[in-house]
Amino acid sequence: MELIDDKGNLFGVINVVDALVVLFVLAAVVAGAALVFQPDSGPETATTNVTLDLGTQPTYIVSAINAGDTYNATQNSRLTLTDVYLTPQGDRTRVIVRAEVQAPTDDGISYANAPLRLGRTLTIATNRYQVRGQLRDVGRNDTLTRESTTVVIRDRIGAADARELAAGDEIRLAGRTVATIEDVAVYATGNPTQRDVFVEATLETYRSQDERRFGGTPLHRGQTVTLPTAEYTLNGQIERVDGGLALDSADVVIETTVDAETAQRLAAGDTATVAGYDTAEVASVTAYATRDPDRVRVVVGLSLRTLAYGERERFGTTPIQRGAGVTVDTGQYTLSGRIERTGTLEPAGTATTRTVTLRMSEVREDMADAIEPGMTERANGETVARVTAVDTQPSLIITTGENGSVNVVDHPFNREVEITTALRVRETTTGPRFKGEPLRQGSTVVIDLGTIVIEAEVVSVSG
Repeated sequence: MELIDDKGNLFGVINVVDALVVLFVLAAVVAGAALVFQPDSGPETATTNVTLDLGTQPTYIVSAINAGDTYNATQNSRLTLTDVYLTPQGDRTRVIVRAEVQAPTDDGISYANAPLRLGRTLTIATNRYQVRGQLRDVGRNDTLTRESTTVVIRDRIGAADARELAAGDEIRLAGRTVATIEDVAVYATGNPTQRDVFVEATLETYRSQDERRFGGTPLHRGQTVTLPTAEYTLNGQIERVDGGLALDSADVVIETTVDAETAQRLAAGDTATVAGYDTAEVASVTAYATRDPDRVRVVVGLSLRTLAYGERERFGTTPIQRGAGVTVDTGQYTLSGRIERTGTLEPAGTATTRTVTLRMSEVREDMADAIEPGMTERANGETVARVTAVDTQPSLIITTGENGSVNVVDHPFNREVEITTALRVRETTTGPRFKGEPLRQGSTVVIDLGTIVIEAEVVSVSG
């Protein structure tokens, strides 16, 4: 059969012109149908990154949160976690996340039908958990800008917990290391069950609004941070940012009064160790008797382990300056006293011996007779005072005779005693000092001669 016959019909059935018209109409119908049934591409979308603070969360929630988690808030609003940051806060964990947000653009990105405003709260709901977080930052990278920051943290904790502190301890959350303890200094307090601890730690921090943060805490002096381990928890204040303990040593001389038993134990070379950390060493000891035979005045040279950062060098919380109180604990005894000198281990002045004449009035005869030449006071193996001569005379009294006469006679029991002594003194720019006190005419000294303690007035001081 011919395609077009003699009459111009296509296949002998339809005119060619009519066929072309039909084809044109069919093409128009198909094109229209394509326009009608083409899928709607929806509104134009864009992508940005945000930081969300999810606050504190329980452990089971923290363990479930991971980078890659997604949530579709609406048909055109999608959120994908790209970074997860954890820090301890109290007995829970604070969670900060970085997320990629894909959402429609209408004068800016509109996520879940609202602009991405700072402070806005967004919900993340997956098939494992649901949390809400506050919008802290918008834009920039898909991960948090992290830094390692060195800080010094101060806290007061129990003595048992202080013994567990050690350099190298790690603070871990959900398998992640968030802080490492680099160095530790521990000091005694007035309470034997408490210790002052100073910890140099490296924290994993992040930047938000150009400010470094450890979780929700900006890194400033005075801010409180929590560092928990399985053995202990530090909940202390930041004392220094971008610097460590800067440990050093300082020599001081302290003076105090202790019981006789402690005075006997005191010796050069004693070490004050707190929670396994050496904090002080006794370098010199000078002991003096007092009016109370059970109490001894001591002058002690100490080499202290100090914190050198800050405006003033410190021994724990105590500034190294004259008049400041210092407490050291050797385990055998606790010594507390005030700093009298700094930068040295010896009392002021140069040690020498002076001949000093003393007088005692109205002394009972038996006591006067007990004072003899050769008697000494000794402390820490040194002779502090030696009696070289004793002159005893009866005390004089005034009596009235039967005839009314006035007479001066010897007292039957009391004596006047003049004692010549060799005293170990320290020569200072203001004159000699005995047992730390000025030695001058009219002053009073106390000497423990073993079987008797005398308190006498200074009559004269010679070389």
